[in-house]
Amino acid sequence: MLKVLRLCIAPLRRAVDRRFYEHPKGGAAMAQISRFPSGRDEVLSIDNSNYLVPYSESDAIVDDGNDDFSLVTVFRVPDERGPYLTEKWVKEAVHEYMSTDDVFSESFLAGVIFHGASNVHVTDEARAYLQGLGNRWIEHISNADMLPGPYARIAGRLRDVWKLVDDSSGTCMTAVRPQNAVSDSFETLRLASSDHDSVSIALPSRIKARAKIDSPVAGWRIVIKDNIDLEGIKTSLGNRAYYEVYPPRSQTAENIQKVIDRGVVVVGKAKMNSFGNWEEATEYIDYHAPWNPRADGYQSTGGSSAGSAAAVAAYDWLDIAIGTDSWGSITRPALWCGCFGLRPSIGAVSTHGIEPYVPTWDMPGILGRDLPRFRQFAAEWIQNDAMIKDPKPFSAILWASDFWSDIEPAQIEIARKFVHDAEAYLGLPCVDVSFEEEWRLSPPAEAEGRSLPEYINSALVSLAYDIYHSEDDFRERYMNKFGQPPYTSPPNQRVWDMGKTLSEADRDSGFIKIGVYERWFNEIILKGDRSNALIVHPQENMAPRYRDQPPTFKRPPQDGICSIALAAVLRGPALAIPISQIAYSSTVSGKVEHLPFVVTLVSAQGTDLFLLQTAQEILESANRPTSVSTGKVMWKL
Repeated sequence: MLKVLRLCIAPLRRAVDRRFYEHPKGGAAMAQISRFPSGRDEVLSIDNSNYLVPYSESDAIVDDGNDDFSLVTVFRVPDERGPYLTEKWVKEAVHEYMSTDDVFSESFLAGVIFHGASNVHVTDEARAYLQGLGNRWIEHISNADMLPGPYARIAGRLRDVWKLVDDSSGTCMTAVRPQNAVSDSFETLRLASSDHDSVSIALPSRIKARAKIDSPVAGWRIVIKDNIDLEGIKTSLGNRAYYEVYPPRSQTAENIQKVIDRGVVVVGKAKMNSFGNWEEATEYIDYHAPWNPRADGYQSTGGSSAGSAAAVAAYDWLDIAIGTDSWGSITRPALWCGCFGLRPSIGAVSTHGIEPYVPTWDMPGILGRDLPRFRQFAAEWIQNDAMIKDPKPFSAILWASDFWSDIEPAQIEIARKFVHDAEAYLGLPCVDVSFEEEWRLSPPAEAEGRSLPEYINSALVSLAYDIYHSEDDFRERYMNKFGQPPYTSPPNQRVWDMGKTLSEADRDSGFIKIGVYERWFNEIILKGDRSNALIVHPQENMAPRYRDQPPTFKRPPQDGICSIALAAVLRGPALAIPISQIAYSSTVSGKVEHLPFVVTLVSAQGTDLFLLQTAQEILESANRPTSVSTGKVMWKL
């Protein structure tokens, strides 16, 4: 049923057009169509859902002399189809639309266009079936160029419809208009949510996207972190000053364009910790922190890909979110928001078009709810030539005991049960390995008698040099434009203050030590039958971390090359896998709530797709879930 629209539109509405028509089952319906002052886009409400109806010069013309407004569904009739469209064929077509496309609904069957093969006839039984679903008219068009799926017919034009949904968890900085063509520049979608508190996201029909390109990810929807460029859209890095000083980007990041070319649809840019630093909700200054839907709804999202992970955990209409990871910015949010998270091998995905943080460690990463679909997306996104062609089976399972030293025993027991399942599937025993002890027994010559912490902990300070100098151009531009230095949050300013005290020689010295650690790790830890090991480690100890509490905990949880830095140092992939939920008494809800818990698997560079495959097989072999739900809990309790 069409009904009066209640939607906040920016800019303000210019015209309202109310139209009535009789439903075949009786009763009148009213549509309110609102037009933008800046163009010819319109908005309507159908069955308690709002839709944006964009105007395009390429709209198909179906002017049959009837100027009435109508919702329309186009079904493509294959050339090899026989002379009759039977009830069975129509039922199957409607079922496919209903099961694959959340934009489509039965209301769009008010008008039906069969497009394609000529000289076909709709049987009386098929007509009766459609009329029972509210159909009022049927047409057959064989010569127009149109895609299958839902439309609105307005003034003789067949216009696309995009379903509008609220970003109710406040995960996005910017909503973007879906592209008509993959070569189009992006535009900001300036629609407020129904509660005026966030943005409204436009969802194009999956049916149409799949008709455009033969791709396993065609029609999939993604949001991308707001340090990744989209042509025509400004990038913020979570900082107002940065947003103010730079114009819209002139080119889309290579890794995003790659999946756009495969039919993926970008619907928004996700919020992030400013400049990629570790910030909790009370430390978000310029923009409001996203809301984590898990547990009592007031827990940390992790970071810095905070909005990306929160969106995946909140919205069924979202398939994948893309973030970035320098040290833990994918896997930590995967922990707190309860989803799968992959930091790929260095070199596996292009970083061109991503604002640098620590350039030698920066990598885009993905977050998702369903591991099999996650694998599908990764296979389209990752560069095949960066993968080992015929990866050998994993030769060992290593328990990184130093990293587990500050994890509660109950959480260790949960992780051990997962490892037991991995042992059973792979036919390998898990070996506890202390990197500090191995260093003591077989140190590199460069250590000169120093323990692992004594040698490596200070080296990580060198990252601050890159973090600070990555934004030299920004600070200079802002000073030139406004005559003052830009504001940044206290956590970011602390890192910058440290970075500007370091010389390039200090930076190089630190990275030399990190290189020594990497070489030592490969020669000592990954030697012999451990050369192709699967390393198991935690992210953080899980306990309530309320968004209204200023952080007092240690960041990162351990010094030196800890769990959030290991994959970057080894250049290999890190995969966060949800395996359990941890009960706690919430001070917010007054009830027992459940936090997500994940383990992280790290493997050799170039084994990303094999790691994903193996993880799925381990879960399936143990009858563990390979997907999580949106909302408060990952799985029903």
